[in-house]
Amino acid sequence: MKRRFALSKRMIFCLIAAMLLAPLFEGQSMAANESKYPASASASSYDTRCACDASKAVDGSLSTRWSGEGDGTWLRLDLGSAQPVSLVKIAFYNGDSRTFTFDIQTSSDGSNWLQARNAVTSAQNNQLQSFSIPVAEARYVRIVGYGNTSNDWNSYTEVEIWGGTTDGGGGTLDPAKPPSGNFDLTKWKITLPDASEIPAGTLAGGYEHPDWFYTDPVTGGMVFTSPNIGETTTNSTYTRSELREMLNPSTNSASSWANNWVTSTSSPSIKSQAGGVDGTMKATLRVDRVSVSGTEADKIGRVVVGQIHGPSTEPIRLYYHKRPSDSRGAVYFGTDDLNNNNTWVNMLGGPNQLNPLNGIALGQTWSYEIKVTGLLMTVKVIPEGGSATTVTHTLPSGYNDKYLYFKAGVYNQNKSDTTPDQSEHVKATFFSLTHMHP
Repeated sequence: MKRRFALSKRMIFCLIAAMLLAPLFEGQSMAANESKYPASASASSYDTRCACDASKAVDGSLSTRWSGEGDGTWLRLDLGSAQPVSLVKIAFYNGDSRTFTFDIQTSSDGSNWLQARNAVTSAQNNQLQSFSIPVAEARYVRIVGYGNTSNDWNSYTEVEIWGGTTDGGGGTLDPAKPPSGNFDLTKWKITLPDASEIPAGTLAGGYEHPDWFYTDPVTGGMVFTSPNIGETTTNSTYTRSELREMLNPSTNSASSWANNWVTSTSSPSIKSQAGGVDGTMKATLRVDRVSVSGTEADKIGRVVVGQIHGPSTEPIRLYYHKRPSDSRGAVYFGTDDLNNNNTWVNMLGGPNQLNPLNGIALGQTWSYEIKVTGLLMTVKVIPEGGSATTVTHTLPSGYNDKYLYFKAGVYNQNKSDTTPDQSEHVKATFFSLTHMHP
């Protein structure tokens, strides 16, 4: 048995990381309408001196605890049946004075286990801390402990398992329905990687594509995929599987004022013609895959998941960017002036600050909000279970009297593929998507 009374190099590193990453683990999950599952608990061992058995970890009280000594000692929670699990919350005994290290594993049968999180380190507090995992259908969740920075005991006062996803309207997502059965797509059209466009009426009528746009069979999320190599639309060099806002889809022209929105600082005559004034788009998603090869190093692992587009320039392109060597992806945005000059704005890292400590892992759920009021654009990013990062940016006055529209999905930013079978692609699953124009 390893002893952990002395601070090893690993523990020193974990302690520093815990302090830096504390905001990531604290707070409530931001995935839409997640709920706590009832669960029973068992453990590989427990401290008989205090009767700190497994049931004490699920009794709803922070004044009782389960305790088990030694590396690899585990606590297992049984949900009774397979459920979509996306979040584990743990409160640690004397957690305000020490940090704990542990793995999170999931299983459908209690025998075969998948590693959901490896070598996780707690923050220093006594409250429930949130630890997101890639969404998995699981009946069992196991926490495998490796002691704490004071000794080799694993002691948890309370453990909760959370999951469930909802659509933009607040109802539970149904894996058996097409995307339009779970999301309001009546005012969107979609552009696919073969450069074809599916109009709003067809899209809202149940359209799916088996490779590029479909419902996730486990979570009911709306899946977008786009290969590196494919057809592109006019004035673009990259492929996409991406929704384009259409506020009045009965109007044939996508560039008509009725199909788009304008800033509230635009002229009264233009505002009277527009389909909306100012706008907010909110999404909850996870990026499941990014490219891992190509001929341009700065394009590998980069994808746009949300945009505001104008007639010829883009007020915002929201990027997720994770290279193969990175443990976490950066989130940042680019914004154009009216002469198509781009400015990079950092959020969780940036184009020159990749693999940030507060970044977002592949398969981790997160949320974004893009809001424009007049020329003030506010962008908010919230990792699941973490705190919000908010940035404001003033748009050039030239965007007044220009039509604007939201886009959401995956806009692949890598146009090269060095794999033998040309299989490189990006993939993201959306769990909620709303667009509003007050």
